[in-house]
Amino acid sequence: DRIKKDLAQENIVNPYKMKFSYNFTFDDESKIDTASSSAVQVVDGNLRLVSGYALGTMVSQPKTANSAISQVHLLIKGENTSAASYSFSADGTNSWQTLSINTLTNVTNQGTSLRLRIVLNDTTTRIDSAALLFK
Repeated sequence: DRIKKDLAQENIVNPYKMKFSYNFTFDDESKIDTASSSAVQVVDGNLRLVSGYALGTMVSQPKTANSAISQVHLLIKGENTSAASYSFSADGTNSWQTLSINTLTNVTNQGTSLRLRIVLNDTTTRIDSAALLFK
Protein backbone atom coordinates (compact mmCIF):
# COMPACT_ATOMS: atom_id res chain seq x y z
CA ASP A 1 0.00 0.00 0.00
CA ARG A 2 2.88 2.35 0.82
CA ILE A 3 4.40 1.89 -2.63
CA LYS A 4 1.05 2.48 -4.34
CA LYS A 5 0.60 5.73 -2.40
CA ASP A 6 4.14 6.87 -3.22
CA LEU A 7 3.70 6.10 -6.91
CA ALA A 8 0.35 7.89 -7.02
CA GLN A 9 2.03 11.10 -5.86
CA GLU A 10 4.75 11.05 -8.52
CA ASN A 11 4.43 12.64 -11.92
CA ILE A 12 4.86 10.03 -14.61
CA VAL A 13 7.18 11.26 -17.34
CA ASN A 14 7.18 9.66 -20.78
CA PRO A 15 9.21 12.06 -22.95
CA TYR A 16 9.79 9.50 -25.73
CA LYS A 17 6.11 8.55 -26.07
CA MET A 18 6.65 4.89 -25.25
CA LYS A 19 3.52 2.77 -25.65
CA PHE A 20 4.24 -0.11 -23.27
CA SER A 21 6.07 -0.77 -20.01
CA TYR A 22 7.52 -3.57 -17.93
CA ASN A 23 7.37 -2.46 -14.29
CA PHE A 24 9.22 -3.80 -11.25
CA THR A 25 8.18 -2.70 -7.76
CA PHE A 26 10.24 -5.37 -5.97
CA ASP A 27 7.42 -6.29 -3.61
CA ASP A 28 8.32 -9.92 -4.28
CA GLU A 29 10.48 -11.98 -6.63
CA SER A 30 7.72 -12.95 -9.08
CA LYS A 31 9.26 -11.06 -12.03
CA ILE A 32 12.81 -12.25 -11.30
CA ASP A 33 14.26 -15.25 -13.12
CA THR A 34 15.85 -16.79 -10.02
CA ALA A 35 17.70 -19.45 -12.03
CA SER A 36 19.52 -16.75 -14.04
CA SER A 37 20.01 -14.35 -11.12
CA SER A 38 22.59 -14.52 -8.34
CA ALA A 39 23.55 -12.76 -5.09
CA VAL A 40 20.58 -10.36 -5.10
CA GLN A 41 17.62 -10.27 -2.77
CA VAL A 42 14.35 -8.41 -2.34
CA VAL A 43 14.19 -6.87 1.15
CA ASP A 44 11.72 -4.26 2.42
CA GLY A 45 10.44 -3.51 -1.08
CA ASN A 46 13.78 -3.02 -2.81
CA LEU A 47 16.43 -4.95 -4.70
CA ARG A 48 19.77 -5.30 -2.89
CA LEU A 49 23.09 -7.05 -3.12
CA VAL A 50 23.33 -10.02 -0.75
CA SER A 51 25.67 -9.20 2.13
CA GLY A 52 29.15 -10.64 1.66
CA TYR A 53 29.06 -10.60 -2.15
CA ALA A 54 30.94 -8.14 -4.36
CA LEU A 55 28.64 -8.59 -7.35
CA GLY A 56 25.00 -9.56 -7.83
CA THR A 57 22.88 -9.97 -10.94
CA MET A 58 19.11 -9.74 -11.32
CA VAL A 59 17.62 -11.04 -14.56
CA SER A 60 13.91 -10.56 -15.14
CA GLN A 61 11.41 -13.05 -16.41
CA PRO A 62 10.71 -12.38 -20.10
CA LYS A 63 7.83 -10.12 -21.09
CA THR A 64 6.27 -10.85 -24.46
CA ALA A 65 5.44 -7.92 -26.73
CA ASN A 66 2.91 -7.97 -29.57
CA SER A 67 5.45 -6.68 -32.12
CA ALA A 68 9.21 -6.26 -32.44
CA ILE A 69 10.64 -3.88 -29.84
CA SER A 70 12.59 -1.03 -31.46
CA GLN A 71 13.30 1.41 -28.61
CA VAL A 72 13.52 1.28 -24.81
CA HIS A 73 13.74 3.84 -22.01
CA LEU A 74 14.75 2.90 -18.44
CA LEU A 75 13.44 4.66 -15.33
CA ILE A 76 14.88 3.77 -11.90
CA LYS A 77 13.97 4.90 -8.37
CA GLY A 78 16.14 4.17 -5.38
CA GLU A 79 19.43 4.98 -3.66
CA ASN A 80 22.87 5.02 -5.30
CA THR A 81 21.34 3.68 -8.52
CA SER A 82 24.18 5.05 -10.67
CA ALA A 83 26.53 2.47 -9.10
CA ALA A 84 24.61 -0.36 -10.79
CA SER A 85 24.78 -1.30 -14.46
CA TYR A 86 21.75 -2.01 -16.62
CA SER A 87 21.18 -3.97 -19.81
CA PHE A 88 18.33 -5.60 -21.69
CA SER A 89 17.61 -8.22 -24.30
CA ALA A 90 14.67 -7.93 -26.68
CA ASP A 91 15.17 -11.06 -28.77
CA GLY A 92 14.80 -13.78 -26.13
CA THR A 93 18.53 -14.58 -26.03
CA ASN A 94 21.40 -13.54 -23.80
CA SER A 95 22.51 -10.86 -26.28
CA TRP A 96 22.54 -8.06 -23.69
CA GLN A 97 22.57 -4.43 -24.80
CA THR A 98 23.80 -1.78 -22.35
CA LEU A 99 21.21 0.68 -21.12
CA SER A 100 21.51 4.02 -19.31
CA ILE A 101 18.96 5.46 -16.91
CA ASN A 102 16.55 7.95 -18.48
CA THR A 103 18.04 7.66 -21.97
CA LEU A 104 16.35 6.56 -25.17
CA THR A 105 18.05 3.45 -26.56
CA ASN A 106 17.54 1.97 -30.02
CA VAL A 107 17.35 -1.83 -29.98
CA THR A 108 19.99 -3.55 -32.11
CA ASN A 109 18.63 -7.12 -31.87
CA GLN A 110 14.90 -6.57 -32.18
CA GLY A 111 12.46 -9.17 -31.02
CA THR A 112 9.35 -9.68 -28.89
CA SER A 113 10.82 -11.17 -25.69
CA LEU A 114 12.01 -8.40 -23.37
CA ARG A 115 14.25 -9.00 -20.34
CA LEU A 116 16.00 -6.57 -17.99
CA ARG A 117 19.33 -7.27 -16.29
CA ILE A 118 20.59 -5.24 -13.32
CA VAL A 119 24.11 -5.81 -11.99
CA LEU A 120 24.73 -4.57 -8.44
CA ASN A 121 28.29 -4.04 -7.24
CA ASP A 122 27.76 -1.76 -4.24
CA THR A 123 26.11 -2.68 -0.95
CA THR A 124 24.61 0.81 -0.65
CA THR A 125 22.55 0.49 -3.84
CA ARG A 126 18.83 0.05 -3.24
CA ILE A 127 16.46 -0.15 -6.19
CA ASP A 128 12.90 0.63 -5.12
CA SER A 129 11.38 0.34 -8.59
CA ALA A 130 12.33 0.05 -12.23
CA ALA A 131 10.27 0.66 -15.36
CA LEU A 132 11.44 -0.42 -18.77
CA LEU A 133 9.32 1.56 -21.23
CA PHE A 134 9.29 0.35 -24.82
CA LYS A 135 7.78 0.59 -28.29
